[in-house]
Amino acid sequence: MSGSDPTMYTEPTDSEHSTTGLEPWTTTANVDNSDGFVQLVNSEPYLFQDAFSTFDGSSLFDDLIWDHPGCSKTAPTAAKGGIVPVEQASGWCTWTQRGLSFAVDTDTPLARTVSGHARPEAHRSADLVIQALRAFPVMMRRRETLPWFIHPHSNVLATKSTPPSDLPDAISTCMGIAQMLASSTPDTKPFLWRTIGAECNRLANEMPRMSPFDNLAAQQACMVYLIMCIVDHSPINAGYGQEITHILFNFCVTFKGMFGGHGSESELTNPSLCWEDWIFAESRRRMTILWLLIGCAACVKTGGVCDSSGSTRSMALPGPKPVWEATSQTTWETEYAASRMLQMDGLVTVGDLVDTQHSARDDSVSARKLDCWNAGIDNAGSLVNLIGSMV
Repeated sequence: MSGSDPTMYTEPTDSEHSTTGLEPWTTTANVDNSDGFVQLVNSEPYLFQDAFSTFDGSSLFDDLIWDHPGCSKTAPTAAKGGIVPVEQASGWCTWTQRGLSFAVDTDTPLARTVSGHARPEAHRSADLVIQALRAFPVMMRRRETLPWFIHPHSNVLATKSTPPSDLPDAISTCMGIAQMLASSTPDTKPFLWRTIGAECNRLANEMPRMSPFDNLAAQQACMVYLIMCIVDHSPINAGYGQEITHILFNFCVTFKGMFGGHGSESELTNPSLCWEDWIFAESRRRMTILWLLIGCAACVKTGGVCDSSGSTRSMALPGPKPVWEATSQTTWETEYAASRMLQMDGLVTVGDLVDTQHSARDDSVSARKLDCWNAGIDNAGSLVNLIGSMV
């Protein structure tokens, strides 16, 4: 295995369980208790800062920088009509506290200065990201159409308790809930969201005992539930978005403790030695990219400023489509070797892509690099191409 061996996991002791576990406020047995979910993750305040609005979701899977805001406060931002201090803009996790609505926050001073007319390209890109997010709950209905951050062969990462042919439990349960969402009515929506709340609580309670594989699957499922909040935004689920984000944050802190490393390391930095290892690493990279895309869209649509700091620029780009779609170790080895040859002289990070996009018009070398990148991307890569216009 590579240096990022995901099998480096030891079962926590009972004492460790008692210090890291979350108190089971709700369970599937009392799913009708809709108030219980609001208390989720509050039993372990050390896992996240009280000032949660300063948490940068886009760099969560990268460095877990506690005080790194979604909207950088290191410099003022040039806006049409004058310079506006960025600390007046809302971070994207402040956006989660407003209920996951993409409506402009008119209480934010920057929102009164930066509008869709001032940044039309950024708003068009954010609209495309939102349209893609809206499809995720539909894509979750079938294994053959899973969203681009969940590998269809995640079963190869199965633990001993999971049959090797089955998807992780968190993913298969999420697929069932996606079916419920598709057939829900106004009368059944409250039950649907209580079910989602109970499932998120179940995952949170099992967090201390999860292997790295199961932890990643739980993060992926909770991400889908967060996107369901965005897509199905209504007063019924208004209280769930921030709580799901808290749970995601706790999962990442726990993951960091059991495994370590950066969520967005490239294959050049830490190459994978087998298919399973690569699926695990690439899934983490794609989760990081998804956080960044949601953060960029939220900041653009609500009048904030996207983080363009080093943590964003250093995020690894998603892998090529042929490597992601490999169905066996043999196929993966062939495609992986080909992609490594291209990556040696190609684009590796988000910063590389943004810089190359800006210079491709006047520089033939940059244009060729961009051509090679676009030749191998899937839907994840297509959305990453939009980041440059939003940061």
